[in-house]
Amino acid sequence: MKKDLLKFPLKRVLLSAVILCSLSAIFTSCGDDAEGRITLNDKAPAKVTNVTTAAGPGEVYITWTNPTSESFMYTKIEYTDSKGAKRYSLISKERANENKVATATIKGFANTDKQTFSLFACSVRGNNEGAIEVSQAPESPAFQEVAKTITVEPALGGVLINYKNDYNTTVLIALEYRAASDSKKSGSTKFEVAGNSKGPRLVQLSYGENQFLAGEECIINICAEDEYDNASSAVELKVTPIEAVKIDRSNWSFPGYNAGSNDGTIGYSSQEAQGEGDQDGLKNGRVISMIDSSLKTYWHASWKVASDYPHWFILDMGKDVTVASVELTRRQGNAKGQKGQIIYTCADADALDKNNPDSWNWTNHGSFTFDPNKDAPQSFGLASTPKARYIKIYFGTEHKGSDKYAMLSDLNVYGLE
Repeated sequence: MKKDLLKFPLKRVLLSAVILCSLSAIFTSCGDDAEGRITLNDKAPAKVTNVTTAAGPGEVYITWTNPTSESFMYTKIEYTDSKGAKRYSLISKERANENKVATATIKGFANTDKQTFSLFACSVRGNNEGAIEVSQAPESPAFQEVAKTITVEPALGGVLINYKNDYNTTVLIALEYRAASDSKKSGSTKFEVAGNSKGPRLVQLSYGENQFLAGEECIINICAEDEYDNASSAVELKVTPIEAVKIDRSNWSFPGYNAGSNDGTIGYSSQEAQGEGDQDGLKNGRVISMIDSSLKTYWHASWKVASDYPHWFILDMGKDVTVASVELTRRQGNAKGQKGQIIYTCADADALDKNNPDSWNWTNHGSFTFDPNKDAPQSFGLASTPKARYIKIYFGTEHKGSDKYAMLSDLNVYGLE
């Protein structure tokens, strides 16, 4: 017997003990009776009543009244999903309101076919008196409706994906693409479309090691998906992205740069000027390390003088350029940095007081996700391809990684000068 017990993980044994004690507290006849036995009221409860349904986008809403039976513990809802698999959902009696009315949302349907739902009122061990069956057809799923709105057009540095999502649910737009003349130049990507949002979204057609399809005809297959792996029919399109060039960095700077100080200036929140040392004669830890053409060096927010999020810096490109995308590269081999950033741009004419960037007319291009686990450059397209001299990269508290500090090894901009 001892040998059999040892086959089970300790956590499972403890969990079983906790469950047993809980059932004892709820169902026992209580007390130190002579036999010390636990008795469960496992009689099949009465069925649920007052069942109603309503349709939503790719989902069905079900409402019912729980029975008053003492043995009732939960409602089991059985149904078949869009792929033909049997599914169920368990709704505890504690989720009902004071009138014993409970609700459930069953999601993930890919079409408007009528669905059948079986509701079982169950005891703790699943005993029941049978199902109450109801039928309801969901509305057209959000991803199917978003797919109808998608259009694609060429853009500087990639393609513009236009879309509209009028629903309170996130949808994915997925692309598979290749060069028309060379199928080896191919790739795929997906991006999230938040509820109640619309495009355009600039997508760069990357392939290989940080290479991009541009200036040649491309074949794109595009569709919309949901979180349950349902997808609309893919549409094939042909488009020729407009080539963007890497902007020359020779005249770039950071306003107020001070190589010997950790303190922030009008151009950055802070830097680590003392604690990171130099690398191959280059200044490590400083903001300038992001534009020194070396991946061995990096900017690091100040830590000798303690700092924390938010962190930020402003890049001055010396003149207005048309910006298609901003490329950021993490500190090589270090995954403790930021998980995203907000990108702002400002044209020279909108920066009247050069000593007060807070007064400038900044354009907010939104928040982008950054993967701190990737050494490869990560590119962030700006759909409006703005004319800008200044780019501000802002790391808010929502972008905080596993450490208190933001850090980057390299910074590039693509567009037209």
